[in-house]
Amino acid sequence: MNILAPDRLRRQAVLTAALVALGATAAHAAPFLYNPGELVLTLRQSGNASDLVVNLGTAASFSTLAPGTTVPISNLTTDLLNATFPSLNNLAIVVSGANRPPLVEAFPIQTLWVTAPRLAPDEPAAIWLRKGQSVQGNAGSQIDAIGKTAASFSSLTPASPANTATAVAIPLTSPFTLGPILGASADFVGNFQGSVAQLTPEDFDSDPANVVRTDLVELLLGSTAAGTINKPGRLLGTFEFKPDGTLTFTAGAPSIPQPQISGITREGDASQITFATVTGATYRLRSTGAAGLTSPVATWDTGPTVAGTGSPATLQDSNTSDVRFYAVEIVR
Repeated sequence: MNILAPDRLRRQAVLTAALVALGATAAHAAPFLYNPGELVLTLRQSGNASDLVVNLGTAASFSTLAPGTTVPISNLTTDLLNATFPSLNNLAIVVSGANRPPLVEAFPIQTLWVTAPRLAPDEPAAIWLRKGQSVQGNAGSQIDAIGKTAASFSSLTPASPANTATAVAIPLTSPFTLGPILGASADFVGNFQGSVAQLTPEDFDSDPANVVRTDLVELLLGSTAAGTINKPGRLLGTFEFKPDGTLTFTAGAPSIPQPQISGITREGDASQITFATVTGATYRLRSTGAAGLTSPVATWDTGPTVAGTGSPATLQDSNTSDVRFYAVEIVR
């Protein structure tokens, strides 16, 4: 018969408890992975029991895609959608990312990537504006919290088809719910300039030909010195979601028609040049005298710029010459 000394019994009991604790940790390993600088897809539906969070990969991989390239978002599967939501109607779609420490060196700190919702599938969204470090930092903190919160919930939940390295469903009853981070208006609790959620129609499932599109915008920090504060960000491309659950991303801004001048008026020494615009484009005035008409427009004098809104815009030229010729160019 093997008799253990009391101190040896205590050591064995401690070792056994430690092994049990390790076993419990292993059963609740953190499968969902997230790092700052990665894009996170958040899907929410009013009245549903859970939200779905999907890691789409690094923002840099979307930022550097060649224009016209279409890639499937394979981390979002039909099985995952069907297991989380009763339908795809009235589904709020948000994609966001923030360059927070530890930084992705290719981008400045507080660079943001956010979806800009479209009013109609074929109508490009209004492009979000670049802001200063403190403003974008506040939004970036909320955006970063989505990925970190999902990873925290995942670490305390057994691995399953609803809790993997790339996706996790978070019950609304959980203390890790995303509502307090996104806010009721999907503007990161007032820390962003507008709602970033694209909502599917209430009859989205009824016709396989239905589609929703939402644009992805990259927001580098704006600077007063550089004149980039409140200037439009860069449109990286468009996400397209269909009733069969497929999500794709197509890189590159939509084609923008050449602007057509619709009117020129003279008030004192200033000329007002009016033209049609589309959302997401930036326009610049060019002008020349009679002697410059034989030269390329690209060599004409440059004037002010304006961001397109989808409505007519007006640029002013204060040149006092009696004869002046104008063109409007797209500079994004």
